[in-house]
Amino acid sequence: MAVSVEAVLARLATWSADFTGGSAPATVKAVRSDWAQYLVWCEATGATPLPASVTQLETFLSAAIDKGRKRATVDRYLYTVGLVHVAAGLPSPSRDPDWPVKWKKLIRRLKSTGGHARKQAGELDMAGVEIILATLGDSPRDLRDAALLSMASDTLCRESELVAIRVEDIHHNRRRNTWSLHVPFSKTNQDGAAPDYRFVSLETMARVRAWQAAASISEGPLFRSTGGRPKVNQSASNALLPQEVARIFRRRAKAAGLENAGTISGHSTRIGSANDLAEYGATGTQIQQAGGWKTDRMVTYYTRRSQAGANAMTNLRTRSGATPDLGGDEST
Repeated sequence: MAVSVEAVLARLATWSADFTGGSAPATVKAVRSDWAQYLVWCEATGATPLPASVTQLETFLSAAIDKGRKRATVDRYLYTVGLVHVAAGLPSPSRDPDWPVKWKKLIRRLKSTGGHARKQAGELDMAGVEIILATLGDSPRDLRDAALLSMASDTLCRESELVAIRVEDIHHNRRRNTWSLHVPFSKTNQDGAAPDYRFVSLETMARVRAWQAAASISEGPLFRSTGGRPKVNQSASNALLPQEVARIFRRRAKAAGLENAGTISGHSTRIGSANDLAEYGATGTQIQQAGGWKTDRMVTYYTRRSQAGANAMTNLRTRSGATPDLGGDEST
């Protein structure tokens, strides 16, 4: 049965309000941006946004590849177009039986243009964090950044989760003298239904307490601006914004002379700690729980470097006892 334009618009209006209220701000921003790109393309080509055929979706994504868009961006465009179709009560072209073949063809195009590879943020493991910490002094900004880096390394929190930390979220187990961080909401736990607690070391707590004392923070948001004019849209508490975490990490990495400083992002401690855990023998499930991942897919992706030293070929070579000579033969 045909759906009227009025019915589609009404469904989308209701869905938009629900989606905005129930999703992380970053997710809402990304979906809106990607949908806007699709609408611009539709206007330029004379295509009708809804409903889109399989061929129309393929043509849109093909045009994005022609513009040099990378795999992650094309994936997002695909997700967003399908999401809005379903929200409007219309069949998504990405669920059509003909779509898998079209998608494989697009993936081959991405490979040929060099856009298939996903760009991963630089790693900031325990060793890197320790190098940075050694360069920090006792100014309020240094104390804050030391606490922020240390907390990020312990908890594997995302940028949005780090800036959302409140003093009240940190808990002390007096019997065991251990600390934990309660993450009430996260990207994979947006409704807060699943209890999520992360380990916090005594060293991290010492840095947190030093920062609290310097900034006179006894409640509310833990990580705040240390001075200057408040940022737009910041609350009266002057809490850091998610995008500021990446800038802090990158600036500190450059100042410490880390080789990969230019690739550091707000996710770098998350990736680094995941690899630290993998190299110390943690299972994929344990790493998944430590970082609050919903599945082990991203854990496998992030730890592929560490796992290269713990796969079946490693075991084979180790058991064979072969010790190759990696030096040159000076007699030849």
